[in-house]
Formats: sequence, C-alpha cells, structure tokens
Amino acid sequence: MPEPWPRADVLRNRRNLLAAAEEAFNAGGAGASLDDIARAAGVGNATLYRHFPTRQQLIDAVYAERIQALCDLAARVRVTEPPGVALLTWLRAVVDHISRSRGLRDAFVDAHHLGGDGAPRVAEWHRKTDDAVVPLLQDAQAAGAAHPDLRAGELMALVASIAHAGGGDPAGAHRLLEFAWEGVSPRR
Repeated sequence: MPEPWPRADVLRNRRNLLAAAEEAFNAGGAGASLDDIARAAGVGNATLYRHFPTRQQLIDAVYAERIQALCDLAARVRVTEPPGVALLTWLRAVVDHISRSRGLRDAFVDAHHLGGDGAPRVAEWHRKTDDAVVPLLQDAQAAGAAHPDLRAGELMALVASIAHAGGGDPAGAHRLLEFAWEGVSPRR
C-alpha cells in the first residue's frame, strides 16, 4: 500500500537537492557537476537521480520552486502590506530573482535549447508571475499608488529590463527600480 505522504527524509533530501542545485547552477551554469550537487546536498548520486532522472528535470524543478516562491510572496504581501508598499516589495523580489538567478536562468535556457521542450513551461511560469502581479497592481492603482494606465505586462517587462540592466548586481537593479517606481507612481 503506497504511503499517503512522502516521508520526512524524502522531503528533506529533495529540499537539500534543490538548494544545492540552485547554488551550483548559479555559480556554474547548466554544466554544473551533478556529483557536486549531490555531495553538497548530503546525498548520493542514486538519491539525486531518483528525484531528478535528468539534468533538465532538476533545472526545471529549481526554477519552478523559485517561481512558486515569488507567487507565494505576492499573496503574502498583499494581505500584510499597504497596496503601494506590497507592489514595490514584490517587484524588488522579482528584481532579486532575476539578478541573483542569472546562472540558473542561463542553465534553464541552455537545458531547453539543447533538446528539451521548455516553451510550455516557460509560458506557464510567465503566466503565474503575471497572475501574481495583477491583484497587487490593481490594489496599488485603486489606492492611488500606481499610475492608473499601467498594465501588468508593461510593468513586468519594465522590471525584467531593470533587473537585466543591473548586470547581476541586485543593489544596482534596486536603484534603477526606485527611479522607475517614481515614474510609474502618479504625480502627487
């Protein structure tokens, strides 16, 4: 009879593998050593391959986890922060994700460019982040904290451009975001 929930050690191993993989892919790109990832996670190669039979599946899982964390944060700040603050807090997290995840992003692109079919997954992740920003933006607009004509897709394109322009430096990207935020906020 199958267990209704994964065992605690299975969940811990998966969490450790994902954390080690994110760090390794950010440092070394798509070619990061899977042996080193398993070792950093404190598991053997068999455990790594049992969870993630291919490199691409591991990269996808790490990226999916990062996207889910952003979506969870959007829901959390929406209920804990004032509307304009909630939106800006989330946008900063998006900038951090893009700035700090360059190696992961490049690994993801490389993995899918080298034979995988990531387009549906990428489209799904973009849809999830777009869905996460819409209520934050609408709340900020209703509170007068964001320009009423700004659309979610435009905001996400702007934030992605800012993060890329920051050149992998989150502090520089945050500075650019602050200037852009002044531009999308209605004039007082």
